[in-house]
This record gives sequence, structure tokens and C-alpha cells, in this order.
Amino acid sequence: MNSGFYGNTFAVIIAVENYQFRIKTVDYARNDAIAFQQWLINNLKVPQENIKLWLDVDATKSALNEELQYEISNLTESDRFIFYYAGHGFYDGGYNKITTWDTHPNNIQETTVSLNRILMEPLRNSRCNQCLIFIDACASYIDEQLVSRDFIADMNTKEFSDFVRSSNYRAMFLSCSRGEKSYGSPELGHGIWTHFLIKALNGEAPEAVERERFITSTSLQNYLSKIVPDYIKSSTDIRGTQKPWAEVSSSNTFIIFEVSGASSEGSNNYIDFIFIPERLIIDFENDLIIAHLRGLENDGRHFPMYDYEGLKEIDVEAYCIRISKVKNEIRKILEEIMDFLMEYEWEEEVIFERSDDKFNISAFLYEDDKTREITVSLGLSLKISGLHPMGDTIFDSEFDVANDELKIYTDSSDYNLEEVEIQQIFSDCWDEIRRYFLLQKEIEKELLNEIDE
Repeated sequence: MNSGFYGNTFAVIIAVENYQFRIKTVDYARNDAIAFQQWLINNLKVPQENIKLWLDVDATKSALNEELQYEISNLTESDRFIFYYAGHGFYDGGYNKITTWDTHPNNIQETTVSLNRILMEPLRNSRCNQCLIFIDACASYIDEQLVSRDFIADMNTKEFSDFVRSSNYRAMFLSCSRGEKSYGSPELGHGIWTHFLIKALNGEAPEAVERERFITSTSLQNYLSKIVPDYIKSSTDIRGTQKPWAEVSSSNTFIIFEVSGASSEGSNNYIDFIFIPERLIIDFENDLIIAHLRGLENDGRHFPMYDYEGLKEIDVEAYCIRISKVKNEIRKILEEIMDFLMEYEWEEEVIFERSDDKFNISAFLYEDDKTREITVSLGLSLKISGLHPMGDTIFDSEFDVANDELKIYTDSSDYNLEEVEIQQIFSDCWDEIRRYFLLQKEIEKELLNEIDE
């Protein structure tokens, strides 16, 4: 998703730990669902009445077929929808299916539900374009007497890919990759993947936090894809593999949650390569930002690393992006803010973001609760070095609406850049939003004059 605003959050949480008919128990599924519900209430501040929690006997085929689709049909454009499932499932007849409390082992195909039919298709047809889907289940066989949360057959990842690509604001997180198992842990009292998912979402995993503040789609998946297999290998007797998998909409990364007081200190992220910019060149005449890089292959150390001596050099291409492309993306995010202001009521701070594999632009719309004065802050980061997941800071800017004053500064830049040069290159990006606020002032002034008359 490109922007961080939404109206209300609605959630459906489903966990089937015990089945009505002779189907293997999914250990700790109820614990997982309740922990996820607590995160929604305590951290995301979702009202309890906005959360549907269906455990065991409540999670029937008819409930998923009828009630879930009804909940989705009531969503609006500004709503965010979150779905969590823990239980068994399988792939059959071209569709991914999940089991319900009343699934029968003698008639698996007819007593399970299609994820596409009950969830993905209704969301595609709804007005909602902001959704997160978490599924703690796996891709093996339900009748194997193992310790995993078994799927009857391999899940089809293409179905998930097609779903998230139908919108710019969708993501699905699965506990394992195709053909693998998703394991529970008696020591943790949870599914291993869900345990670390909740830990990250609670802000208790610095490795999952970007800029000491945000849990993003990318940071969450990077954290889960590393911590889960590492934990299984180092802390359990399980010999199977479990590599979490995610499919995210075309915007590449977005903010899931802002963590209060989070810190990235103590991060234990492992990275394969280090790219160190030799210098950054802004070539305005040729419409280019260029960084010559030195590439080093990691020798097994964990990030952050401060001693690069002895690392093997690798061939890399120089970083290069067009100034006009960056300026165009800045204008687009400022247009999103204008569209938002014309359509929604809001309070305090709203976050917007645009990102691809070259850049990250974050903008903040803020209104002082005492003075009611509005400021728009925007920062540009370019993904040059490979050391910072959200990119290397180029400049920050702030527009003071009340005083019609724009400041662009490079104090926090990761590079030695001339503030005046940056101001000259990027200040015109703000022209439209400045005109918008000036027009709003004129309209307000005319209305006040009419009232006085």
C-alpha cells in the first residue's frame, strides 16, 4: 500500500485446533488466535466489536461460506481488513482450501472451503483495497501423523500471487513455503511462525523494525524468513524445513504498524553482500543521480559490520536513477495527500509511502492538536548501499501550511550534499500542493467574509 491512512480496521480470526470428526488436532491453534486478537486490541487499538473470533465449533463451513463473505461485503474504501487462520488445509481442483470444524475425513473435498471463494474473490469484488492475510498452516498431508500443521496437498502459490497483484494494498503471509510443514512448539506454547509473528508485531524483535519505528511488509517477511528456520534448527529436534513465504502487492513495501519506542539496536540480520558507495553524483544536466559502488561479499558476519577489511570484492554496477523519475514520484505522493484531504477527515498524523527497488519516499501529514496548524513532511531515501532496507537518506523536507514556508534540508543525509543544490532541484515538486493550500485559504477567507457581511 502506498499510503498509511485508513478508516476502521476489521478482522476475522479463525483457529481450528480440535475437529468434530477424526482429524488430527492442530496444537496451540487457539493460543495463536487469542494472541493475535490481543495484538489487534492492545497494539493496533482495534475495537473488540470489530473483531470476529471463531474458534473450533464456531468455525463451521457455513460460517466461513456465509458470514465471512457478509463481513467483507460491508467493508468501505477507507477500511482495512485483517484475516488470520490456523488449521489444516489442502490444494484441490485448482483451488487452495482450508478445513473447518465440521470437515469430515471421508469427504474432504465437499466439507472444506475454497480460500478463493470465501476470501480472495469477495475482497476483489469489495470496495476494500487494504488487507492483510496471515495463514499458519502448511503444505503436506493431513493424514500423516506428524507434529506439523499439515496441509492435505501442496498449496498453489499462483492463486495468492494473482490476488495481491490485483490491488496496490494487499499482502499475504504464510507460515511456510510450498511442500513444507508448519510446526508448533510445546516450549513456546504456540505455532513457531505465529510466535515470532506476534513477537515482531509487538515490537519485541528489533530485527523486524525499520528506522527504529516501523514494521513494514518487507521487514516482517525478512525477519520471519530468517528467525523461523534458525529457531527450528537451533532450538528443536525437528528435522524438517520451514521457510515462511509472503506475497505482497506491487508497491513492494508498506507500513503494517508503527512501534512505540522500538529500536534497531542489537539487530542480528545477516546479509550476503555489502554495497558501499564511493561517492554520490547529482548530474542535473543529464537527469541522473549516480553512485559508484564498492561491492563486498560477506564472510559470515552479522549486520551491523564496521570492519570491512578482508572481505572479498565483487563486481557491481553503479547505482543510477533519473532525477525526473524521483521528482515524478514525489509529486504523486503529494497528489495522494491532496486527494486524501479532499475526501477524509483525519486527526494528528497520517503516513503515506511510495517505494520500489530504487527509492523510498515517506510523507507525514500532521495537524497540531492545539493550534490546528498543518505541516507536511517528506523524506527521500535512495536504496544505494544495501545496508539500509528503507534506503539511504538524501534529504528531508517540511512545508508549513500556515506560513506557506517550504524547508528542504540535508542535515540528516547519509551523504555530503549541498542543501542549496537539493533545494533547487526538488523544490518545484511542491508547487501543486502549495497552490492547493493557498486556494483553500482563499476559500476559507471568502466564507468568513460572507459570514461577517
